[in-house]
Amino acid sequence: MKILWFPRLQVDIDNLSITTWREMCRELEETWKCDVRIAIAGNPRASIFDRNYIPIFVIRKKFLRIITFWIFGYIKFIYHCLTFKPDVVILDIFTIWFSIPFSLLPKKRTLFIVDNRTPFYDMTPGKRTWEDKIAQFYTALSYKYCKGFLDGMTVITDHYKEYVCGCFGFEPSSIGVWSSGVNIGMFSPDKVKPGPIPGFLKDKFVLMYHGGIGYNRGLLETVDAIKLVDKEEIVLFFVGDGQASNEISRKIKSLDLGKKMYILPAIPYSEIPVYISYCDCAIMAYPDIEYWNNNNPLKLLEYLAMGKPVICTDILTFRSVAGNNKCLYYIKQNDKEKIAEAINYCYKNKEHLRVWGGQGVEIVKKGYTWHKQSEKLLHFIGNLREKRKK
Repeated sequence: MKILWFPRLQVDIDNLSITTWREMCRELEETWKCDVRIAIAGNPRASIFDRNYIPIFVIRKKFLRIITFWIFGYIKFIYHCLTFKPDVVILDIFTIWFSIPFSLLPKKRTLFIVDNRTPFYDMTPGKRTWEDKIAQFYTALSYKYCKGFLDGMTVITDHYKEYVCGCFGFEPSSIGVWSSGVNIGMFSPDKVKPGPIPGFLKDKFVLMYHGGIGYNRGLLETVDAIKLVDKEEIVLFFVGDGQASNEISRKIKSLDLGKKMYILPAIPYSEIPVYISYCDCAIMAYPDIEYWNNNNPLKLLEYLAMGKPVICTDILTFRSVAGNNKCLYYIKQNDKEKIAEAINYCYKNKEHLRVWGGQGVEIVKKGYTWHKQSEKLLHFIGNLREKRKK
């Protein structure tokens, strides 16, 4: 099967997100023998994206970035559609309009799918900015075009599928679901060989968080919670960067947490399993908002695959992965008192953490490998083909 994939991937701002497409392309080609061509704006290093790709030129300035992506991406798209002759084209909500010359053909051979992983605006009633309202209007317009002229859509969770079908009138058979996944050859407690544990973590009870350090992930509340925890051997480290990094650093200093909290710079993706191996459990005190309930965070699955229990908020995105299994310790809300209680609970039960974490390993193996996600995508494509024949 020939697959032409045009997401709006930009190497300078999507280094972490690019993991999903790298792993899916690898699985589709190596396991299922598909021929995949994927577009990326910029020039990714081999350590980030070690495969052939279609380069898209962009000017890295506000507004010019999307305009140049649309112009040069469209030219590349038309060329590869005509020369590669794909069986399936996968677009996203930004590149959906590239399909117009082909979607209007009465007997088009190629399947056209939109992969919109999650909403890119705040869905919380009463809290939307004018940017959110514009994004919501654009999303609705894109979905109506997809419903009327393209073959289907894929999303990241069943919850978001229900929303799309309910609000936009899609037939459930036109919406596929494939979620985040994990390369269990890379994230495995049996295969990772950690070096000497860093001195500031030695003989400590270690909590961790890695990835984007933003304002909507409960990180500031987590720092406040560490101040409430009275055990000196409990430490927390973040690995990554983001817009909230400086404020968190200032808060650590103002609360005098310099010996209990550490922010480490972003590291190569290949080193993340080693850093996860240093911790006793992870923490993801995300707020209960629709954005996260419609999401499936990659880092959650990486922690579980490494056998690490996770302290997390009791919201749908986490429940849908692990249910009532003890590999997740749920807090009812992400305020500092509840987070501190959860940390103390895990510390008091540290002798059980390895057993609890083992449940997460099995959950990932059964449902959240990249093999499983690529299988879901290809099964959906097969169903669309059968639907077209009828």
